[in-house]
Amino acid sequence: MASNYAPESERTIGTVVRDLTEHISTLFRSEIELLKLELKDTFGKLGGGVALFIGAAFLGVFGVGFLFVTIVLGLVRLGVPAWVSTLIVTLVLLACAAVLAIMGKKKFAAVQFVPEESVKQIKADVETIKADISRVRNR
Repeated sequence: MASNYAPESERTIGTVVRDLTEHISTLFRSEIELLKLELKDTFGKLGGGVALFIGAAFLGVFGVGFLFVTIVLGLVRLGVPAWVSTLIVTLVLLACAAVLAIMGKKKFAAVQFVPEESVKQIKADVETIKADISRVRNR
């Protein structure tokens, strides 16, 4: 790749500033694009966790409903095995809700809320600019 920059020994502060302003727009557009991609990935992962929690809540509501039916049948029948089947369904629904809630919690725990790549890249860019200006000043 050909470079239209002056050799390192011939670069003046004006040359450095000109080169810096020439590429600053592209640099910041790239950083913003990286930030957008990281945030999109983060929100995508959050969406999966939210869906699992919604599923857990949905099944939990049905579990509570079946628990009430079980209590009613148990009180009405007292000793008749009809309520046992309702209790089994209730326990299965609640177990499913618990499994979904645990899976949702793991999804939330795996998501990093800080776009670390973008922050690291921006810090590196700032350090490079500082070093370049410092090198020119020390001549």
